[in-house]
Amino acid sequence: MKKIRKFSALMPELVTDVLLRLPVSSLLRFRCLSRSLCSEIDSEKFVKNHLNSSIQRKTHQKLVIYNLEFKHFKDFYFADFDDDLVDAFLHSNPLRGLSVYGSCNGLILLGSDLEVNYQSMNLAVWNPFTRRHNKLPVCPVQILSKHRRFMSCGLGYDSAHDDYKVVMISKVHDSNRVFYQVWVFGLKLNFWRRSRDLVDEVNTKVGRFANGALYWVCKDKGVGFDLAKEVFFDIPLVFNWGSAVFPATFLLECLDSFDSLVVCGGNLYFRIWHHENVEFYLLVSDVSDKGGEDGGVSWRKEFTMVNVETVLPDVPVFPLWPLAYSKDGDSILLGGLNGVFWYNLENKTNRRVSIAGLPYVPWFRYNVCWESLVSVGKDNAFDGAAEEEI
Repeated sequence: MKKIRKFSALMPELVTDVLLRLPVSSLLRFRCLSRSLCSEIDSEKFVKNHLNSSIQRKTHQKLVIYNLEFKHFKDFYFADFDDDLVDAFLHSNPLRGLSVYGSCNGLILLGSDLEVNYQSMNLAVWNPFTRRHNKLPVCPVQILSKHRRFMSCGLGYDSAHDDYKVVMISKVHDSNRVFYQVWVFGLKLNFWRRSRDLVDEVNTKVGRFANGALYWVCKDKGVGFDLAKEVFFDIPLVFNWGSAVFPATFLLECLDSFDSLVVCGGNLYFRIWHHENVEFYLLVSDVSDKGGEDGGVSWRKEFTMVNVETVLPDVPVFPLWPLAYSKDGDSILLGGLNGVFWYNLENKTNRRVSIAGLPYVPWFRYNVCWESLVSVGKDNAFDGAAEEEI
């Protein structure tokens, strides 16, 4: 009897440990088994532990493949890293007329295409794994200012307040004055708040999330927005090439349109094309406590792809995105216009990944995210079968 009691006492812990290893699709089905199981799976503690377990064990990671610039290709495809990206499965897009503005912990930020309409921005936060989406209310700047131009937006996680935040930057003309308004939407608070204005104009339309902040490139520097303190800080764009040190100012005009800032493995990189080489610089130092102060951060060359046109003859040099590291850390997945490749960092070799099930289009876009149960906020809706226009 004592052994049975001890075993019974261990059962809840064993059940939780098993649940933490399951994909989101299985967890959603198991919610129907009992009220207690449903309550546990829906709890904030379990949602966080499940996400952290996936990140620590490097499992349940998905490659998101899309190309929303073509009218006939409006849906998303997902390939599983656990299955070596062999197959891509279709995931219908519940919202139409959107572009992707980043992802964070399983949430994807969707918004209007700035190239189509730069005066009106509609946003939605989508969790494709729980099949829930949240169409955000109109940002007040669209009502308060007639002379505006939306510049950029991004999605990130504020760990200090346990909240996911959307940041929007817009250029406003008012009485012969130009300034850049910054608005923040917290999924928990469920409303827009105006933050401090940004002094410089951003040149990248997507804010990249890493280390508790969103990052953009300006005319002659980078800027970060600390999501906890909601303040900007400067990031110098100075890089070491051999024995010389060069500012990146002269490169920005040609690099910005190709998304020179990229996130891989939770870290921020700056990509520079130099002759036939592509160099990736890693932002080092903890920027979460800078709170608007300059200095304290630098770029360290992480790796260089030498003679890219020779190593990857079928891949255009621009754009080339680092997407994810392999589980052993020896290789990095790179995304090009016409496919993805594993690039071995030690022996400098590459292997093209053939993903079955993809339709033919001239090029693709990519994102990497973890499966999660993270909520999209209070005013959410089930994706359902019907398509919506945002």
